[in-house]
Amino acid sequence: YKRSGSVHGCALLRNTAEAPLLYHVEDVGRHNAVDAITGFMWLDEESGADKIFYTTGRLTSEMVMKAVQMGVPFLVSRSGLTQMGLSMAQAMGITLVCRARVGRHLVYSHAERITRPAP
Repeated sequence: YKRSGSVHGCALLRNTAEAPLLYHVEDVGRHNAVDAITGFMWLDEESGADKIFYTTGRLTSEMVMKAVQMGVPFLVSRSGLTQMGLSMAQAMGITLVCRARVGRHLVYSHAERITRPAP
């Protein structure tokens, strides 16, 4: 993604500082990349309950539904979101973080789950 900007990247991360990256996939189709991560989770019997899912793609209702099916409570994107994606995330209890960059991000739903480290 960083070199060409023409592929979508997805990653599943642990919600910890130690070795957070579990899986990373790049594909020309954002749904293909998400589905590959889902497949790895299924093969490894990996629960999504304490994970963070990151994608370079927009957070649409379809992406939110995939996060729900994966059991992942945090959905993060470097891109934006759609109104339907936001509505679904609010209803389904998914925390949406968009426009995520180093040092900045926008939280759209369930912000109470995000904590800051103590100074």
